[in-house]
Amino acid sequence: MPDHNDVAIVGAGPVGLIAAHELARRGVSLRLFDKRPGPSHTTRAFTLHARTMEMFEHIGVAHRIEEVALPCPGNVYHFQGMSEEDKPRTDFRGLPTRYPFYYKINQNDFEQVLREHLCAHYGIRPEYGQEFIDLEQDADGVTLSVVDRASGEVRTHRSAWVIGSDGAHSRVRDRVGIDFVGDRVGVMAMMDVEISDFAHDDAWVNYFIGESLFMLVTKLPGRLWRVYLSDAGAMTRADDPRGSFQAVADEIGIGMRIGDPQWATQWEILNSAATSYRAGRVFLCGDASHVHSPAGGQGMNGCMQDAFNLGWKLAAVVDGAAPESLLDTYEAERRPIGAQITAGARSTHDIVMAFGQGLADRIALTREPGWQQRTVELISGLSHNYRDTVSGPPVEPVPGPAAGDRAPDAQLVVQPRKRLFDLFRHCGFTLLLVPRPGDAGDAQRAARVAALMREAFGDGVSSVLVSADRSADFDEDHLIPDQLGELAQRYAIAEGEARAILVRPDMYVGGHCRLEDADALVEQVARWLVPRVAVPAAAG
Repeated sequence: MPDHNDVAIVGAGPVGLIAAHELARRGVSLRLFDKRPGPSHTTRAFTLHARTMEMFEHIGVAHRIEEVALPCPGNVYHFQGMSEEDKPRTDFRGLPTRYPFYYKINQNDFEQVLREHLCAHYGIRPEYGQEFIDLEQDADGVTLSVVDRASGEVRTHRSAWVIGSDGAHSRVRDRVGIDFVGDRVGVMAMMDVEISDFAHDDAWVNYFIGESLFMLVTKLPGRLWRVYLSDAGAMTRADDPRGSFQAVADEIGIGMRIGDPQWATQWEILNSAATSYRAGRVFLCGDASHVHSPAGGQGMNGCMQDAFNLGWKLAAVVDGAAPESLLDTYEAERRPIGAQITAGARSTHDIVMAFGQGLADRIALTREPGWQQRTVELISGLSHNYRDTVSGPPVEPVPGPAAGDRAPDAQLVVQPRKRLFDLFRHCGFTLLLVPRPGDAGDAQRAARVAALMREAFGDGVSSVLVSADRSADFDEDHLIPDQLGELAQRYAIAEGEARAILVRPDMYVGGHCRLEDADALVEQVARWLVPRVAVPAAAG
């Protein structure tokens, strides 16, 4: 392979693989280095939430994920001494998404799906046994030093940009001098193991909670179970992890028998964040930029969403379609999300692992009004938004999802089924133009705005007319009816209203306004992309 590429990615875990997908599907040349000798055969993170599955659907791997995962309706909180009917639950089955649950999956299986897709569609494979050791930046790019762990040979690689997705102990972060600030909030041990005599519903993730003990138990795809353990004492004995786990299971009253673990590990739980997500041409992504308690299972999901946010922006800059200033929005948008994830994980952590605090006080947290709904929306990722960093066009506001909100899905056509997310499955922005039925003036406005977008941004914006009325200005791929009225419902479009909705490549709303104000969305896109022609100030 060439020794110069547009982007070098250090770390081929889930975050590095998502970054590689988002860059490769946009034609960016890249190399993906990993110091491990080969793919992992063990699983660490094991949950995939709704917003992540929507991302996978967009990328094109959701169907393969579903083949190697188990759906999970949510979490059950088994407080010691509590009756079965009183046990709190976080039930994901009411979420407004095609994925009203979350998936349990072996991380090694999940990474294999991503690797296979990356190879099959883009001819890219991780380069294992290649350990990043140092880098030097200049005005034009970055020179990386990488050692081949088999031969010991040190090679240099030149890249315009670097993404450090090399975990909580990131060497990339260390080499660019970015601090990692936070605190230790506990200790956790886990194992993948066969168990027997488990009397509870293994479809759910079961939290068993005592005054000074916590154990998570759930079935993974295949024959193994995931068991987490945390306590207020000395944790597991290195010489007898099975015995340590069994003793806690017995003390907390689970009533199961633990076999010999396939593997077991123990680590400190940290809440830490990098002081910056960027140093010149180097970006930190995933655990390299923030880590937190695993409570709620948000970590890997939020980290991959970091890469999903950065990928399209970096590709646009590499391609010359966007100014370099677009890259400043990566940290501006994702740092607040990282803080939300940390806060959400900490709130669950304080329920299940607040050792020293009485169970009654912790149970009371689960009884607070709206606790379940807030928790489910936050953990699923559906409530994550960029409202504080993405402002809408300077026009009269309308009801419904606003700039910075997740763009909801909707079924548009019954047979053959066509959904709104199908319209987003490309690499650019999507402009939805929703005229009033039979209104010739609206149809003309929609055609004119689509023409303006095409002139200014070419294929960077796909304009779609959502209408049952035929139009010579929109071909079959860009004309679709809202047969069930779901789009109108999800986007709060009342009868007699006409709207324009701009959706970014990462499926967040970029702007939402009346169709008569849709010219302003041309200027809105110019906040992210470089227009080919001057955008009139009157557009705002």
